[in-house]
Amino acid sequence: MKIKNILKISFYTLMFLSANILFSQKAQSPDNKYDVGAIKWMKMSDPGTLLVSTSKGVYGIQPNTSEPTFLFDKRKNIKEENFHLQPNTPYAMFIANGMNDVTFVIDVISGKTLFDSKEEGFSFMNSRDIILPENKLVVSGLRKSKGKIGAGYSIAVYDLSTGKEEYTIPQKGSNNVTGVADIINEKLIIPRKKGIDAIELATGKTLWTASVKNATSINAEKDAIYAFQSNNNGKNTTIHKIDSSGKTVWKEGNKLKGKVRQTNYLPQGIAILTDTEGKNPQSKIYFLDSSSGDDLWKKAPKTKGLVSHFYTEDDGIIFGVVTGGINKIKLDGTPLWKKPLKTGPSISTLARTEAGILYITAKDADIINENTGESVFGKKLKYKQSKAVSSTYDAKNKRFLLSCSDGLYSIDGNSGKYKVIAKPKFGEKEMPTSIEMRGNNILLSSSQNLMLLDANGKEIFHEYLKSPSKSGFMKVLSGALAVTSMALAASASYRAGANSNGMGRYNSYGAQMNNHAKGFSQIAGASFGAMSKRFKASAQTQNDKFILTKLSSGVGLVKIDKDSGKKLKEILLKDKKPTYKVDEVERVLYYQANKNTIYAYKI
Repeated sequence: MKIKNILKISFYTLMFLSANILFSQKAQSPDNKYDVGAIKWMKMSDPGTLLVSTSKGVYGIQPNTSEPTFLFDKRKNIKEENFHLQPNTPYAMFIANGMNDVTFVIDVISGKTLFDSKEEGFSFMNSRDIILPENKLVVSGLRKSKGKIGAGYSIAVYDLSTGKEEYTIPQKGSNNVTGVADIINEKLIIPRKKGIDAIELATGKTLWTASVKNATSINAEKDAIYAFQSNNNGKNTTIHKIDSSGKTVWKEGNKLKGKVRQTNYLPQGIAILTDTEGKNPQSKIYFLDSSSGDDLWKKAPKTKGLVSHFYTEDDGIIFGVVTGGINKIKLDGTPLWKKPLKTGPSISTLARTEAGILYITAKDADIINENTGESVFGKKLKYKQSKAVSSTYDAKNKRFLLSCSDGLYSIDGNSGKYKVIAKPKFGEKEMPTSIEMRGNNILLSSSQNLMLLDANGKEIFHEYLKSPSKSGFMKVLSGALAVTSMALAASASYRAGANSNGMGRYNSYGAQMNNHAKGFSQIAGASFGAMSKRFKASAQTQNDKFILTKLSSGVGLVKIDKDSGKKLKEILLKDKKPTYKVDEVERVLYYQANKNTIYAYKI
């Protein structure tokens, strides 16, 4: 399944901590200084370029450079809501006013403007979609032809590696694009008001038109094309199947309740997950016959809420529910397990291990047999409901480590026997939000605490650094500077890489980032190559942690060594409400020192 609309996802976690003690090194003078004029806003992009909007335009600042890399000055005083970073890509899309107005696509690594609707002759934009992994931009709208009076409806395809237009497809009459297209075998499959067109890109010739009108998205697979129509203000979705000649395979489209969130195409049929909205939102699971479009299941499994995890395997579908509960259904619709597995709420982890399937929730954890749904070790681990649960795998000692409200558990990966090996007490009643193996030692961390334990749970050091006051920084924290979480959703890079729709292994952060890097390397273009290198770098474990605190002279950042707890550096920001962004890969802090200036610190 190809991804057309890049999901808003972020891939770095920023931790803030605090302190008000003396440090071995101070770094109050910035490594680089950028005078850019009146600053409106700034954003950190996934490729590592800091975007800064000013009265002169949008500057792009690359890490460890003395001058901005580029200035996009075709528009001034750009509003933040009109400038859209495309997550997991090197692109930003700027739509000047309304959705039909002037559109720009910018490469935020090179600074090159890849598409300018006005320069390309478009007076009215109807659609603009980035198609990956083909790395194309498909646009449509009213376009003025050279040497002709007036404007006509036109579709155009641009290569985002170069910004060059590859194909122009002039059209007659009112037949607007109604949804997101797809590309397969050098053919553009595009949904339009009067039907779905298959257009040969080399010639612009329409090869066929399918009778499905006003489709909202297309999935072009090897053996068929699937079109989705959103109905009743998005409350229902109808799916159609079309063959390679443009004929509808199913007599009627299959009408599904809710919006389609995930579609997995299997040899045995099509697994679909939808969500309904309202007071009691529900997820529904369908399994359609790919030949007829009929639902193969007489009775769909009950979800009792929204599904948070949904994976297709060779022998069935396994899913977890937000409110708690895991179940596995055979592809013929019959339950594989005797009864659904009851779990605590908020399943944070559902992954395959050598022993079985590991699940972790806010109240319990266990490894279960995939064929029976029963505990591999005979008894689940229960604990008090926790506001934060974190875990990791200690490969050297073949055990899982899990932090919850009861303390730090060590769980034997072979026998399942568990015991509490530590009861860490963090300042400000925080709980560990991250566990990391440091050789044979265990590092626990949260926003304001850092604790290193030996293999047996004995404390080596504990650094607690008081957070800034709520009247200052904490108010900012709840807004634009809120801590982000890494969400490994179905991004284009992840789909193009090693991941599939099946359940993955219980992997480390580094392994996950390497998956993204592989995906980026498979998409054409120098900028995706640069992103691949960046994500490979992000997979490396860092040896220090950066900490925000209220110091005696104001708010500042602190650098702490993870293995010794030693304070290495202090950066005094002074501002009670600091505006800054951190590039965790290149280890650069960008701080807005005043209305016109940004300081960059190598941290």
